[in-house]
Amino acid sequence: MPEDGSSLSRMNDTLRLGFREARARIRLRYQFLGLAAAVAVLAWLGPFDTWGRLSLPDRVGFWTLATSVNWFFGLVLGSAAGLAFERRGILAWAAAVVGGSAVAAVPGTAVVWLLVAAYMDHRMTGVAEIASLYSQVIVIHLVLNALVTWLIYEKKRGPGAVRESDSPHPAAEAPSVPFLARLPERLGRNLLHLHMQDHYVEVHTDEGSDLLLLRFRDALRELDGLDGAQVHRSHWVARAAVAGVERRSGRIALRLVNGNRVPVSRSFAPALRDRGWL
Repeated sequence: MPEDGSSLSRMNDTLRLGFREARARIRLRYQFLGLAAAVAVLAWLGPFDTWGRLSLPDRVGFWTLATSVNWFFGLVLGSAAGLAFERRGILAWAAAVVGGSAVAAVPGTAVVWLLVAAYMDHRMTGVAEIASLYSQVIVIHLVLNALVTWLIYEKKRGPGAVRESDSPHPAAEAPSVPFLARLPERLGRNLLHLHMQDHYVEVHTDEGSDLLLLRFRDALRELDGLDGAQVHRSHWVARAAVAGVERRSGRIALRLVNGNRVPVSRSFAPALRDRGWL
């Protein structure tokens, strides 16, 4: 039997999304490169007396474990801080970085303590010695969390987002619609469709598509002023993007001008009928 056209469309959309997600996550390469560079520098410098007590291979092993685990703690807490405090201003960001670093440095210090005991057969028991170790670890986390939260903030703004000060005609760019400022410049401002994908929002314009790290409900709040509607739990569509309506087996879908088909859920259908969409 020939495969249903809507199934093929969904398959193509899934494949396109997979490629875009892979591209969006390519920044992880740079994080791993930074991690490798940190291991190399620390193994060469040999802090915490590792230079005098460990061979180069042992120093590489020591700092690979210490840096990797602390990187993980900092990444998790830095990401959480970035998502939680994105809208609360620079002081809240600073508090998130400092607080996250203080928390992450606790297990981070424990990891370094265990590694010192395992690699150098030295168990730190004095309060002053452990406090000194914690103070050194927290400095590392302050730098790491500041970097992670900044990267998240920049990614949320969009890699090519047009700021009002950069726009040659700010009044013509619908300044009352904050979401448009998040769009990369190459996508233009003719928004057609938004699709929620986990922690990302897949954005479609007449120039192409991309992923933004943003909660869908936050995107919807920033769309006030545009003629469009939420048509499904995970879809928003601009009114001008609708090229037709398809009905099949009791299900409704919107056919968009870019060829995409967007499902309409039953809970949103009555409101869309009242507005003349269906």
